[in-house]
Amino acid sequence: MNASVSPLTFFQPREVWREAHRFLDLAQAGTLAHVRVDLAKLGDALVTVLETTRENYPDFQIPPYGIWRDFEAGGIDRWGAMASARNFETAEDMLAAAADLAVLGTFMKTRHPQGWTFEDRMTGTSATGRQASALAAFHMFAAGSFSAEMTDPYRVDAETLIRLDAEELAFGLQWELADDAGLLEDMQRHLKRLGEALALRPDLFSEGDAIRPGSLATRLAKDGGGAVSAGTLLDHLLEALAPVWEGGAQEGEISLGDSFGHSALPAALPEEESVIVVPFHLAAQEMVYALVEPFAWAGLEVAGLEDLTAPADEIHAALFVHTGAMAVRTAADELTFQEERDRMIELRAVSSALTDRLAELLRRELEVPADQLPLTCILEGGTHRAGRRILERGAGDLSKLGKFMNPGPVFWLPFGA
Repeated sequence: MNASVSPLTFFQPREVWREAHRFLDLAQAGTLAHVRVDLAKLGDALVTVLETTRENYPDFQIPPYGIWRDFEAGGIDRWGAMASARNFETAEDMLAAAADLAVLGTFMKTRHPQGWTFEDRMTGTSATGRQASALAAFHMFAAGSFSAEMTDPYRVDAETLIRLDAEELAFGLQWELADDAGLLEDMQRHLKRLGEALALRPDLFSEGDAIRPGSLATRLAKDGGGAVSAGTLLDHLLEALAPVWEGGAQEGEISLGDSFGHSALPAALPEEESVIVVPFHLAAQEMVYALVEPFAWAGLEVAGLEDLTAPADEIHAALFVHTGAMAVRTAADELTFQEERDRMIELRAVSSALTDRLAELLRRELEVPADQLPLTCILEGGTHRAGRRILERGAGDLSKLGKFMNPGPVFWLPFGA
C-alpha cells in the first residue's frame, strides 16, 4: 500500500481482493519467494470440493457459511432452543441478542491451548479448534457470562467484557488456570479491548444506557429499509474494531487491523514502494458472514455479500496444498522474522485468490450463475468443509501450516503456532 492510500479506502473489500489476486499473479510468474502455484491442479481441488458438497448437501440446499454452523456442532440447533426458551418479545430484541453472539463468537476464535477439546456436557458433543471456540463462546453467552443484566443473560455488554476475570474465563473455556495462564491473560486482554472499543463508539454500539455489539445491527435494521449493506456493515466494524487486532500494519497511529507488510518485491512493484501492505480482515469479514442469519431472522437481507472475499485462512491453504494447486517453497524454519511474515502473507493471499478461482470453476461445472451459488454457499458446502477435514488429517507441510500462517505468534489469528 502506498503511503498516500487512505486507511478507510484500504478497508474496502475490493482492496483485499485486488491484493490477493496480485499475489496470485506473482505466484504464477514465479516471483514469490515462499509460495508457488499450479493452476492445472485446481481441477483436483474442484473434485474434492464437489465430493464434499454432495456428501453433506446432496440436494444442494446449502446454508450460509458462518459461525452458526459451528454452533450447530453435532447437528444440534442450540440457538433455536435458546431463542425458544428466551421467547423474545420483539424481532429487534432477538436481532440484538443474535448479533451479540455472532460478533462475540467470531471474536473469540483465537489461538487456543494445544490439544484443547471443549466438552458440551449438555449434549455430549466434543469439539476442537475453532469449533471448540464457538461452542465455548455460546455456552458462556447462554450462562450470562457477558451480560451486565442479571435478568437478561443473553447479551454482551461492554462493561462486562472489560471486567471479566481470568477464573471465569478459564471455567467457561475449560482451560487450565495455571497451565494456560498466558493464553488466558491474552484472551482476557482481548475481550477487554473489545469492550473498550465498543465503548469508544457509542454512535454505533449504544442503545440507551447499554453498549453492545448487537446495537449496531439494530441501528442498521432501522435505517436499512428491508436490506443492510454488507459493505457498510464491514466499514463500521473495521472503523471501530481494527485497533483491537493489533500486531499488524499501521498507517501513522492508525492500526490497519488484519493487514501485514510484505518486504519489497523490486521486480513486481513500482519504484516508490518499498513495502506492500496486504489487507485480509479475516475476523471482520467473518463477522459480516455471521450476521447474515440474524438479519434474515429479523426479516432483512444482507445485500452485497459478493463483495466479501474468501477467508485467508489455514483451512483453505490446506485444501490447495493437499491438492497440489499451491506449494510452500520454504518449509525450513531458518528464516528471519520478516521472511516468516512474508511467507504468511503469501500463503494467505494466494489461498484466498485461489478460492475465488475455484468458485468460478465450480459454477461453470454446475452451470449455475453466481447469484444462485454465491461464495458463502461454496464456502459452507465445500471449500471450508473439505479444507477442515484435510487439515485435521494433516501430515508433513500440512501439519506446519498453522505455524507458517501465524509467525510470532499473533494471539487473535485463529491459526496454531
